[in-house]
Amino acid sequence: MTSSESQDFGQPLVLEDYMPVAQPVAPDAHGLCAICHKATELQRCAGCHNILYCSKKCQKADRKEHKSLCREFTTSAKIRPTTNSRRALLLAPEYPRARFHWVLHDNDGRPDVQSCYPDTQPGDIKTIGFHDRYLPYWLQISYDSNPKQRRNLGANSVAQHAINGNVVVVAYDAVEGLSAPPLDVDTKTLRAVLDYLWLRSSYDGPIFIEQPQERYTVEQWEEIQEKAQIRGPAA
Repeated sequence: MTSSESQDFGQPLVLEDYMPVAQPVAPDAHGLCAICHKATELQRCAGCHNILYCSKKCQKADRKEHKSLCREFTTSAKIRPTTNSRRALLLAPEYPRARFHWVLHDNDGRPDVQSCYPDTQPGDIKTIGFHDRYLPYWLQISYDSNPKQRRNLGANSVAQHAINGNVVVVAYDAVEGLSAPPLDVDTKTLRAVLDYLWLRSSYDGPIFIEQPQERYTVEQWEEIQEKAQIRGPAA
């Protein structure tokens, strides 16, 4: 099934503009469990040696999603095409699972996500960013906005049906951001992306850069906005 509808998700809000926000979790050298975010009794996946779990229960809960990238992560680490290549995450309608994809970055550090959209004008490719507070990097999602509705974009089940067509995910350093070249995504990226896309597909309320987030009713959101106006802008 395809769709010729346009899609534009705008830009997320900054939660700190509306309420005090606890500082993001800063995973230390030992990391966090990929499911419950526990910081103790961790073991690395025996396959990829990248993702961490605190128990067999958490590992089983993530098995279906992680299995799609586990082996590929191990092999991709050995085949970087060039020094300017960065590992991105590709969710495409024609593939039944997420997969890694190499993208080049130019001298300014900008990734060439255009290569994943050969039939799309550069200006039609839009991005949305978010920072999962359980990861040491923030993520940027690119998609075809199809503004003139000229292309039939495939329904993307891997992307939780939140976005049609190809979805490309690139990682950036949490401090340097866009001022530095992108980082390699890894196996921990997928869970954060799927959770974010599920939020996008199943929730019509305000979306924030800071993730994961609460889901607010209309009444709750109106109350938050009123309190933010009383408090005034953050210093």
